[in-house]
Amino acid sequence: MENWHLLNCQVQRFERVYNRISSLGITYYYPQETRITARKDCASSRVNQRPLFPGYLFVCIDPEVTHPTVLTDIPGAHSFVRFGGQACIVNPKIIEALKAVRIVRLNPDCDCVECLNISPALISAIQKIYSQPDVMKRQVEFMRLLEKADIVDELLKEDCRVYTAITPVPRTAMQETSIRPVL
Repeated sequence: MENWHLLNCQVQRFERVYNRISSLGITYYYPQETRITARKDCASSRVNQRPLFPGYLFVCIDPEVTHPTVLTDIPGAHSFVRFGGQACIVNPKIIEALKAVRIVRLNPDCDCVECLNISPALISAIQKIYSQPDVMKRQVEFMRLLEKADIVDELLKEDCRVYTAITPVPRTAMQETSIRPVL
């Protein structure tokens, strides 16, 4: 059965790792942080995108079809994130919540984004993680969320027909973290 896992990679070889994984036909995801900064020498701006969690890549694999060592043998890929000796399986709703929160952060003109089957509590937890300006603190908070399976289960416990409306992050919070909308 296919599940999402979190693969730890060398930051310097991150692009090579996901290119190789893509060429294997494996579904992957890495949330990105977008920063738009004004140029001082002219009236334009620069768009810079970086992984939200540098060195981590979400991969969706079935261990019976694609053995995990196929991925860990890629130069630059280390290992799968484990808690208590067990490989961490990331709930697909967490991936969906990461994608939904990113949409709202990139489009402040949007009044809301409706998310089917994602708990409002999970969206709130992901928004807190996204708003961390320090990369290390962001990674620590996300690992805490993944490690506490009982808390994630509680966040996902609500009825499977939940419609969540995400309201945009206030502009002041966006200015503090230097995240600006893509034009």
